[in-house]
Amino acid sequence: MGYADGTAKEYTRQNDIFADAFNFYLYGGAQTIKPEQLRELDTAELSILPDAESRGKRNGRSMQRYRDVLKSVSAMEDGRAAYLLLGIENQSAVHYAAPVKNLLYDALQYAGQVERRAKVHREERDYQGRKEGEFLSGFYLDDKLVPVITLIIQFSPEPWDGPRSLRDMMDAEDPALLALVPDYPVHLLSPYELTEDENEKFHTSLGDVLTFIKYSKDKEKMLNWLEGAGADVQFGRREVDVLNGCVNAKLSVKQDKEAVNVCEAIRQMIEEATEDAVREVKAEAENAVREAKAEAENALKENTISSIRNLMANLHLTAEQAVSALGIPEADGKVFLKNL
Repeated sequence: MGYADGTAKEYTRQNDIFADAFNFYLYGGAQTIKPEQLRELDTAELSILPDAESRGKRNGRSMQRYRDVLKSVSAMEDGRAAYLLLGIENQSAVHYAAPVKNLLYDALQYAGQVERRAKVHREERDYQGRKEGEFLSGFYLDDKLVPVITLIIQFSPEPWDGPRSLRDMMDAEDPALLALVPDYPVHLLSPYELTEDENEKFHTSLGDVLTFIKYSKDKEKMLNWLEGAGADVQFGRREVDVLNGCVNAKLSVKQDKEAVNVCEAIRQMIEEATEDAVREVKAEAENAVREAKAEAENALKENTISSIRNLMANLHLTAEQAVSALGIPEADGKVFLKNL
């Protein structure tokens, strides 16, 4: 895992940020999912896939994948451990096989749920009165799956130009054929697609982080945002880490502070960049003056040597006589004599 994806994972695994992302995506910003209702789960998705020759026996080959973040939501006190499973996949770049990737994660989670129910039935040996199909599958008619929703959060200002569903990845146009192929959509939260109005639906720093990412490649829009809705935005260390990791924001929080005012930080960076540019221009001008002076001195030297040689050739003077005739000081004359 790269640094950018690592910082994004640590950021979104925070319960308040995780809940905010799903409340925005599922409920339009309504505070339906509470951070305290979330419980982090093992991100390893493992399932046993039966081999063709296993013939119903509990053996086969295993398949394992690792999600970024997976949490359960337990909002009802009805004896169940969870009524919803939510996963977040953080992307610092477009994933062009995202529908298949998410489908695999979710399918492994569902397969794992079936395996766990089958294990419970085997341990409790509660087969009495069950149909043959229930016994063979290990999953009873009244067993239920916990829904799984996977949300991709894109930590990049680029537009998502990848497929939005499984069918988008297929080379098929026959409606009759596609009607038989189950589709699997991508649930995506992309900074590029966020509007200013939608930013107000977030209740944590997530909205401002995504907005900063959205404008990270457009200085004019960034300054307009910071002079308007983003004037009072402050980022703590976790926000600074994810922005520095994903878009190289170059923000920092002083050791004696808990947060940084983004507007002031950007203005300071602009001032420092301006000062650096002035110093660079000044240094270039000084270099140009030095180079021009050196070129003038070289030209004068070449002209003087040429004059000495002309006197020597036309008037049949010695080098010393030619130097003296041109009125060249003795110390300089010795230098010219060495270059003849």
